[in-house]
This record gives sequence, structure tokens and C-alpha cells, in this order.
Amino acid sequence: MSTSANLGTLLRFYATRQGSAFVNFRDFCDYIKRYAEHHVEEQAELIKYLGNTEDAVRAELEKLAEKHLVYFLDRAPDKLTVIVIMYFTAQYAQRYKEISLNSSVPFPSITDLPKQVPLEAIERENAADHLPVLFAKQDLKSPLLYCLQLPHDAPAILFPECVPVNVLTDAAMAKLRAMLKKEEYHDYFLKKLRNANPGKEISTKTFFEQFVSRPDSAVQSVESSGDSFYFWSQLCYFIRQDFEKVKDMTLEDINLLQSVAISELYLLMLKNRIQKQHQKQDALRDLEQALNKPPYFYSMQAILKLTDAKGIPLHGRYSDEDLKNFLEALTSESRNSELPRLLVFKVDSGTHYLVYKTKVFPLIVRLCNEAHDIVEKNLIDKWFRALEHYEKLPEMHDKVKFEECLKKETGRASPVLYALLTSNFLPLLDIEMQNNTEGGDFKFFSGGRLLPYSKLLMLDNSSILSNAKIMLPFWYVIPVISQIIGFFMRPPKSPADEIKSEDSELRKEKEPGKSGKNMTRREALAEAAKNLEGHFVPEGSTIDRELDSYCKQWNKLIAKESYAQLTEDVNSLIRDYMRKVIRTISAHTFTAERIESLAEALVKTPNMQKITDQDALYMYVQLYILRLAENG
Repeated sequence: MSTSANLGTLLRFYATRQGSAFVNFRDFCDYIKRYAEHHVEEQAELIKYLGNTEDAVRAELEKLAEKHLVYFLDRAPDKLTVIVIMYFTAQYAQRYKEISLNSSVPFPSITDLPKQVPLEAIERENAADHLPVLFAKQDLKSPLLYCLQLPHDAPAILFPECVPVNVLTDAAMAKLRAMLKKEEYHDYFLKKLRNANPGKEISTKTFFEQFVSRPDSAVQSVESSGDSFYFWSQLCYFIRQDFEKVKDMTLEDINLLQSVAISELYLLMLKNRIQKQHQKQDALRDLEQALNKPPYFYSMQAILKLTDAKGIPLHGRYSDEDLKNFLEALTSESRNSELPRLLVFKVDSGTHYLVYKTKVFPLIVRLCNEAHDIVEKNLIDKWFRALEHYEKLPEMHDKVKFEECLKKETGRASPVLYALLTSNFLPLLDIEMQNNTEGGDFKFFSGGRLLPYSKLLMLDNSSILSNAKIMLPFWYVIPVISQIIGFFMRPPKSPADEIKSEDSELRKEKEPGKSGKNMTRREALAEAAKNLEGHFVPEGSTIDRELDSYCKQWNKLIAKESYAQLTEDVNSLIRDYMRKVIRTISAHTFTAERIESLAEALVKTPNMQKITDQDALYMYVQLYILRLAENG
């Protein structure tokens, strides 16, 4: 216990012993000095009260006065009196115990305080603002005493923080219930309530009778029924309307007005809390559905940017703690020793992604199809450069080296695919999905081992080598000439040179472009579009690859000409639409939310509605709008 708190305890004990909250400063200093002389060996901090006791005590009392625990009355040196607010705190805490046992006991109010106590001595709080604070977090050991100012000009009440706030709200309800049980009030207010709700006589009477007979019915009715809060508002209004007309109010009348005010605040707070809870549950349900849509894998940054069907961010309707608990439940809870519904994997850059386990295999198939083209092109280009310099790479003919090369190229070209294929949950997921129809008929394992990358990507070193050779000039394929030229032109190349070459290529790929200072409107829009790529394009992919992937998902036509025609029709619709709205868009207003709203409007047009896979089409339209903006 700190010194200040210890002095406060001694002050409250001293006031209680003398039976008054008004303590003479000098008498209290004498008491403290004697106390310190007797207990200084037990509590070394009391030594400061053995010297100039008055200055030491005054300094501590000033700290207590700042917290509204004491108040200085008549600061003249000889007449300095300390009002111990903590004395009243204990006194009125006892009053609330009596109220909880007998609802006829009145609430303590300002008029109950001695006349010498000024209003500014008590900490004043607006009940509408302070009750939610107390319900959220209340210190039941606090010695504070509040003067709660009630709405509708109802007389203020005194409330110690050490009393649980639900004692106050329960007491207000109990006072209303006791009044409505009286014969002269019961039928009168029931009739007013039924007349105000024609056609709802039965539900009105049920609500009224339950409240009168059951103490816990008020909270339950607001939580379970939408009409209950409306009935409550009406009932409180009728009671307040009648009792405000009374000219010579009794203490019981004042208590009823105070009870109505407290009940209205409590039930409004309860209603708002229930609404927020429902909004949070709806938002988390929308989040769960969003995670089940393309691109199927989401980073935490992408999750925080998800919106509902109206484009309103979901994150604003639940807290970070709610999101953390929600994702922890999905990624940890499992049934029958199965994997959790939501799986987590990490790419080499350190970014974590979440994906539903039922979407892992379809996602791998999609990413393998995408990686097929890019990996094949990269290897053809690489092998062509090697052959052009009369070099031979081991992976050109060695199957084992080719598999190692494919694995390396996959990690570079498609980090998400590589992370999924090397994840520790994939073998377990394959076993689990063998008897699960949700996983689809995908075979990525044989004999308990992952299929080779050449089979997953459907690539063969011989076909890649043939394609690379086709790109060479004709004299490279004439044996005698190629051998002679190769003997003189083949430069020696160490492994270090190869690594340097690859690093320089990577640096060229990653080197950012420089934007000019004086840009036109179209250039500024293109720059804004490039800055938004990271929001729509997954890590390690490109906008062209994503466009091609989603196009293959929504365009189900097999015939090559029909496929191209449908794609062009959709692209034309997007271009025509963007020509109309491009004048209203600036670089400042061209945001991710704007792109999403434009795409949503396009997808809902009659022609677009004919396409069955709306999710893939929606993603495609967003990317195509981004591509149009980039191209200016």
C-alpha cells in the first residue's frame, strides 16, 4: 500500500471514529504524528510525518483532493477543515445494500449531504456517459463517490464506485416493478400501453405481466424480442409523463422519476450493445464467406481491407481482438483429429496467408496452370541463352537436375504455390481429403510422396530443350559448323558468374521505375493504378497472370474461337463502361474501394449476369480496370 493510500485509509478511519466527515486539520496532524511515532519501525515511510507533520500531511491531502476524495473547507490556518468524501462513500454504499433488500428505500441524493458540503466537492458525471464506462470496467475497491446527473431533469443521485453498477440498475427496475404491482397503477399503465399498440394487445400484455412478475424479464425481453425495447420506451415515457405532472412531489415520486431515467439509460445501453453484437456477428459471418471466395488465400493485410456486399469495410464492425479470436478458432479448432478449417502457410518473404482446407487443392491446380506458362517461358529463355553461347546445362538431360531446377523456378515464379507444395499440412490434407467430397478428385501424392514438379506443372525437359533450339539460328544445328564455332566462341563460365547473372536479372526485374514530377492526368492515374497493384495482385504473381487465370475460370467455352470471342465481348463492355466514367476519376479518387464499386456495378449488368462464375468474373473485372488505368 502506497503512502497516499495509507494516509487516505487513516483519514477515513479517523473520520469514522469521530462519527463525522468534517475533520479538523490540526487535530488530524496530531493524530498522524502520534501514529507515526508508534509505527515508524513497522512502516519506514512514516518517518516523514515525524518532522514537519503539517506540511507532509497537507501535501498528501492535496493529492487526495485532486481525486475528489477530500475537500478543503475554510482554508484559514486556524480553522482549516477537511471534508472526508470517503466517509460518505462508505455511508452510501451501505444505503445501496439496504435498497437491494427493500426497494422502498430512496436513492441517496445531493440533498442528503450536509449543507456545509459544496456541490463542487463531489465529482459530477453525466449518467448517460458514465454508466457504460462503469459497465465496461469498474473498480469495486475505489473510494470515489459520483454525483450522477440524470436525463429529463430528474434529480441527481449519489453513487459510490465500490457498489456494483448492476445494483443500481436492478434497484431502479425493482422500484418500477413495485409501483406497477399496486392495483391503482397496474391496470392504468397496462391500459395505456395496450391502447398505444393496437393489434398487439396479447404481446403487450405478455411483456407487461412478465416484467411485473419476473425480476430478470427486462433484460431477457430486450435480448430476445425486437418489440420489447419499443414497449419499454413507451412504458417509461408514460410513467415519466404522469409523475412529472405532480406538483407536490413526495420522495417516492422523485424515486420513480429517477428509476425511469436510470432504466431508460440502461435499456438503451443494452440495446446498443446487442445491436453491436449482432453487427459483429454479421461482419464475422461476411468475413467467413469472403475468405471462401477468390483468390482463396489472404494475408492479414488483405483481410483487414475486406468489405461487405455494400462496399463497407468489415473491420470497423469488429475489433482487432474479435478478429484475432475468430481466426484463432478457425485455425486451431478441429474435430475427430482432422485439420482445422482454416490453414496457415508462409512464403519465403515472411508473409503469412490463410486458406480454407477445402480450397487448397483447387488452388494448387489453378496455380500450377499459371506456373506452367511462366516457368516454361523462363526455362526456354534461360536455355536459349545457354545454347546461344554453346553451353550445356545439367538439367537439359538429367531428370533429377531438371526436378531441382523446376522446384527452384517454381519458388521464384510462384511463391504461393511453392509454399503450399512444401507446407507440412499438405500430406495430412491429402489423406483427409481422400474420403471427403469437398476436396475434389485431385491426386497430388503417389505412394505417400508428392508428385514430381514435372508432373505437377506438366513440363518435360526434352520439349523445353526442343523449343529453345528452335529459336537458334540454323547454323547451330549443323554439327560440324556448330562444333567449330562453339570451340572458338564458347567462353569459360564459373558458377559464380552464373549466380551474378541471375542476380543482375532479378535486380532488373525489381528495380522500380521513376515517375516524373510534372505528370498529366492520365499519367497520374496510371501511377495510382501501379501503386494499387499490390492490393489486387498476390505476392509473386503479375496482373497478366491473374487476368489469364480468372478468365479461364469464368470463361468455360472449349472452342478456341468462341472462347476468344466471349473474352473480347466482356473486355469491350468493361472498356465502354470505363470510357464513360473515366472523366469523373482522378488519381486522388482512384482507390481500391472505387475499383471494387465499379467492378460490382459492371458485374450486375444484364449481360454480365449471364456468366455463371460471378466471383471469378468480379475479380477479373477489377484487374482489367486496373490494367486499363495503367495503360492510360
